[in-house]
Amino acid sequence: MSSDAALLERLAPTEGVGARAERGRAFFDAHGLPDPKAEAWRYTPVTEIRAALEHAVPAPAGSPSSTVADRPLIDALAGSHGGPRLVFVDGRFSAELSDVETTPEGLWIGDAEALRPRRAPGAPAPQDEPADGFHALNWAAGSDVAAVLVDADTHLDVPVHVVHLSTAGSTTSAGPDATVTHPRTVVRVGVGSTAAVIESFVGTGGPSITNSSTRVVAAEGAAVTYHRVMSEPAEAIHVGRTGIEQAARSRVAATSVITDGRIVRNAVDVVLGGDGARSDLSGLYLPTDHQRHDNVVTVDHVASHGTSTQHFKGIVDDHGRGSFSGHVIVRHGTVGTDAAQSNPNLVLTPTAQADTRPWLEIFADDVRCTHGATVGRLDDDALFYLRSRGIPTAQARAMLIAAFAAEVVDSVTPESLREHLSTWLHTRTVEVSS
Repeated sequence: MSSDAALLERLAPTEGVGARAERGRAFFDAHGLPDPKAEAWRYTPVTEIRAALEHAVPAPAGSPSSTVADRPLIDALAGSHGGPRLVFVDGRFSAELSDVETTPEGLWIGDAEALRPRRAPGAPAPQDEPADGFHALNWAAGSDVAAVLVDADTHLDVPVHVVHLSTAGSTTSAGPDATVTHPRTVVRVGVGSTAAVIESFVGTGGPSITNSSTRVVAAEGAAVTYHRVMSEPAEAIHVGRTGIEQAARSRVAATSVITDGRIVRNAVDVVLGGDGARSDLSGLYLPTDHQRHDNVVTVDHVASHGTSTQHFKGIVDDHGRGSFSGHVIVRHGTVGTDAAQSNPNLVLTPTAQADTRPWLEIFADDVRCTHGATVGRLDDDALFYLRSRGIPTAQARAMLIAAFAAEVVDSVTPESLREHLSTWLHTRTVEVSS
């Protein structure tokens, strides 16, 4: 038996699998985990992740124990944002920790199995094939699925919060006691509707491995705000994929923030499938120590008059390594495409490393596509100016780092999430400046 086959058998038992799990198993059987030499995975240490998976244990089956978490812990780790909340502990839905009793009219949330009869009008059919081996493993081994369904012509004035909590063993690196989970979330927003969704990934400490998949579907004329906050402990591993599908004249603003994690891959794949759709993607990542944070973004302009922006910022400290690969595809026969990429990076030490790779594939003539990337250190003149005003060096460095990151954090809504991220950012900038 190959190592991939053995991994699948251990992490994805065959009992009780559904059609999606079967498709995931079939894909994984055929392809296995991604080739570490593949261009799309060049900055993600696949070999190290594989080794961690081979020594990890699946999350325990059954309902999550209320002893591993309580509401104050969830609030402290993920924030409290005043709207409906779904909480999953090690991949299992926790009714005790969730707030689903009172939801606005037109909103349906919960475990996807219970909401299976409902689909937001205008939403496309489910995906036929996983994107890669990790995505296939998510399909094959996942348990409960978070679902956020918004009916047509519904306008939500509070965000929906989906929280994934990972617990872990007592070791200090991803070893035999690391718990592996495969969270999956589906967000479907109906025709002409507006909705905001916050998805938080948090942990109680210790090693854990998260292999997540989120699908966001915006029907015609829908406006969706989606924030993905990856805040697991420093020794955690997270391989995550967000797939966004947009119909005509839809608007999606999506922000990704990586606050911690030993190895984090944040893949965002957007398909602008209808004329006049707009996608605005932003992100912030702050690897330190020997952490690896890899952002891989693809926007596929399938239809005409589409607009897309990508604005990701990296702050890299110590021996950390941060990377951004921004891919834009403009299909043949489309017109009026406007696409822009930006990836400024701040490198705080000589041993830190930032990688940036813009990639444009343009098969049409009527386009405007731009990209820009920088890798630099703190501005010596600005630092000197602050110090000349009596501000200590560490505080001055923290102020400049916070100002660099603020453009992403300050654009986040709702205010409760912005304040939660600002508090974290203040703590982190003080740490890296001292």
